[in-house]
Amino acid sequence: MEPIKLIRFTAEVDGTAYFEFLPGPYRGDHWVNGSVFVQEQVFCLIESALQRHHPGFDHYSPATIPESEWVLIIRELEELARRARASHSLADLREAGVGFHRRGVDAEFEQDLRHNSVALADLAEGLASWLQRTLAEHEVVSVLGM
Repeated sequence: MEPIKLIRFTAEVDGTAYFEFLPGPYRGDHWVNGSVFVQEQVFCLIESALQRHHPGFDHYSPATIPESEWVLIIRELEELARRARASHSLADLREAGVGFHRRGVDAEFEQDLRHNSVALADLAEGLASWLQRTLAEHEVVSVLGM
């Protein structure tokens, strides 16, 4: 399994299988300074939160998401972090909305459940915090998919 973490610098990105969280509206640019990144396999773990609160979210297209929807997503990420820290099984994480829909991800995650659960909590908290700071300066944050 890919490392479960929020990537804050483009120098840490290796390849193109990443989701970019871009401050402001998407204007055709990628790998923008100030963006944060999540590896695709890892993004799938939190993707359902975006799908629930941004109608029509598409894994393969850019999405410009307004603050009103991010507020709901942030709450869900914070709750996910709390539940991931307290989890004892994949069932606990599935109840929290973690997306194990990619083949084999659940088995890979379970191989080091405690470490991966804490890493997922850190990712969710880090992204929620980044979103809150970014939304203080921008009305929207865009998510650039595959």
